Amino acid sequence: MTVITSAEIQEYQAQLKDYPDVDVKAALDAIANNNGNLEAAFAELAQKNGEAGFRQMDLEELANRCRDTVCSKPTEDFLGLLNLVAGFLPPPVSLAVPVALFILKIGIRNYCRIPEAA
Repeated sequence: MTVITSAEIQEYQAQLKDYPDVDVKAALDAIANNNGNLEAAFAELAQKNGEAGFRQMDLEELANRCRDTVCSKPTEDFLGLLNLVAGFLPPPVSLAVPVALFILKIGIRNYCRIPEAA
């Protein structure tokens, strides 16, 4: 289980206060409502807003699918990473938020160094 703190949620909310897509703010609300649990928030958002294919995936699986895109331009900046992930995924943008936060939580350098399955 990957969890972010309420202080981290508030920090990300402050960074996104002027973000034009309301789905992003709704995603942070879902994360807060799930006590910072990124997997639970992702599952909720996928059921509510995701395409059928995403409803069958978990957070880590979707993050792994974004690896080539994210690691081609790795950034530790939340907004930059969010935009990379959102550009890779189809709408709604809300699914990109827990994916980006998951990647940041495990560390972009660690995420990009994880070897492919043997």
